[in-house]
Amino acid sequence: MSGPLALCFGVHNHQPIGNFDEVLREATTLAYHPFLARLGARPEVRLTLHCTGSLLVWLREQAPATFDLLGALVSARQVELLTGGFYEPILAILPDHDKRGQIDRLTEYLRTEFGVRPRGMWLAERVWEPQLPRVLQAAGVEYVLVDDRHFALAGLSPETLGGYYLTEEQGATVAVFPINERLRHLVPFADVEKSLEYLGERRHLSAVTVVDDGEKFGAWPGTHRHVYENGWLDTFFDRVLATPWLRFATFAEVVDATPPVGRVYLPTASYQEMEEWALPYAAATALEAAKRDVGGLDGAARLTTLLRGGFWRNFLVKYPEVADLYWKMVRLSRAAEAARERHGADARLAQARESLWRGQANDAYWHGVFGGCYLPHLRRAVKSALLDAEVRLAAITGDVAATLVEDVNGDGRGEIVVRTPALAVTLNPSRGGTITELAVLGRRHDLADVLTRRPEPYHALLDTAAGGDIGLRSVHQPPPVKEAGLELLLAYDDFRRASLLDGLFPLDGALDPVAPWAQSRAALGETRLSPAVEVAADGATVVLSLTGEGLALDKRVTVRGAALAARYRPRRPDGGPLEGRWGVQWNLALTAGSGPGRYLDLPDRPSLASTGRLPGATGVTLVDEWLGLEARLTWSGGAELAWGPVETVSVSEGGYERIYQGLALLLAWPLAAQEGEMETTLTVVER
Repeated sequence: MSGPLALCFGVHNHQPIGNFDEVLREATTLAYHPFLARLGARPEVRLTLHCTGSLLVWLREQAPATFDLLGALVSARQVELLTGGFYEPILAILPDHDKRGQIDRLTEYLRTEFGVRPRGMWLAERVWEPQLPRVLQAAGVEYVLVDDRHFALAGLSPETLGGYYLTEEQGATVAVFPINERLRHLVPFADVEKSLEYLGERRHLSAVTVVDDGEKFGAWPGTHRHVYENGWLDTFFDRVLATPWLRFATFAEVVDATPPVGRVYLPTASYQEMEEWALPYAAATALEAAKRDVGGLDGAARLTTLLRGGFWRNFLVKYPEVADLYWKMVRLSRAAEAARERHGADARLAQARESLWRGQANDAYWHGVFGGCYLPHLRRAVKSALLDAEVRLAAITGDVAATLVEDVNGDGRGEIVVRTPALAVTLNPSRGGTITELAVLGRRHDLADVLTRRPEPYHALLDTAAGGDIGLRSVHQPPPVKEAGLELLLAYDDFRRASLLDGLFPLDGALDPVAPWAQSRAALGETRLSPAVEVAADGATVVLSLTGEGLALDKRVTVRGAALAARYRPRRPDGGPLEGRWGVQWNLALTAGSGPGRYLDLPDRPSLASTGRLPGATGVTLVDEWLGLEARLTWSGGAELAWGPVETVSVSEGGYERIYQGLALLLAWPLAAQEGEMETTLTVVER
């Protein structure tokens, strides 16, 4: 190939919906602004940049100097902007009208704010599925970037890849650039000369692509000093510009100047780590063992590329809480389209659709080294957006109160959804009549959003992880431990976290409020109860019954107004009294465990991350002053209340960390002392 090798260098800047303002400010100060400033000082450098739409909106409002600097670089034709889904969704899982809508939204924003129409697209998490070209072409996308691993899984060698390829679906063609994984790992962590040596071995190619997270240029551990204070980025610019066989180029320049290398059909894929994270625990553990076994063989690097993980959509199986988000999003998308057909002129539809699109932001839908669904504030942001869409659509259609009995989460089991003007509740008859959604619509907050504690493959590495700050580090390297003793928190749940988890316990012995089920004589978290639904004008009652070996139960759950109540009558199958204690567990989440203004309304105001016991009482209130919400829990007399925090251990770019997920509250009634039915009620009050 004649002419210098084109280096398509770029960055992808993204912050999740719901991330804290201080995190965005820090990333802007440490990475986004200094990167653009260095670029502005080097007018001969040309590169490509993608910013998530929601980040651009934040920069425009909160960091206008950075936003304006980007605009100046675009006007000077130093920066080619890429489009994508406005709120950085996993495009493949969206209904087609939302795929197109999200891309059109960002494309129009870039045209309005920067005066350019992007030709290429950044694909969130590089999650590729073969049906995408048709929608991308319809949205005006000419080219898209994916990893060279996608090409390896199609049978091509990453070592020979350069330029771009064409792929298609039903005749709709789009160009695909392979991002060079080796170069992505070298930049900016290795010495600049190593990158130049690697590029020198590819001088025969037309172009090489390296685009990665902009946060690695200043916001990742140790990178600000390395990239700016120690001069890595300036040195990189200098060396590329001084190398006669190498030049900076944008993707548009390459497409306009060179033909495609050939055609390719890519399988479903993402980057290697994402595929590994998507595997179930046992399979992920087996894959790690296989990689270790292969690592000692001749040609280990080549053999390892043949090992692949799972399919991104397996996250919807691995984490049922994520599946619930996905299925709710799909239902609301369909409802929005139906409302558009019937009420197309209603201006409120645009607001509902915007909330729906915010609820499609990808970070809460998966888990890997960046925390993902383990971070409550990211889940809360997505769920709150979906609840806002639900409320707005209900106001348009007039269906403010409704009861639905069907399989709403795609698990093959029927659920019961009850919505009043105040609450949206999902009850699971096939799982003990548990509550997995308890959303306060006025505050757009789901009290049931408490993540289950599950084993993760990286838990086995905790005891060998280093502590403290270990300096410059890529997220592909072993993470440190943020606090000592995290291995003591590794405990896993018998059932999915939910409210109205019930069981029969021995009469004696203190019960663990967070994990009591090993002490039970019968636990109903996965027991199917027979349901009957009684619909009322202001809610519904679900009558659940069980007759089994050793236990019969009548459980009556009523959702009315702003309250959810459950009444129990457990007994022996022959009708006789039971011995022991009847336990009911609530798992509730407000916005923090120990933040200011989050507490139980007891003497000394214990935090929502505290542990305690309260015999002889009949009520307690969980208060969140920041959210403006109270959850008042009451119960019939004779029960002891015990509570404790639900905490997980997960890994993020900063290392292993403890994360508060919610508060478990366990009520236990001695059955011999009870007359009639036992009852517990949760009433929400917006302050």
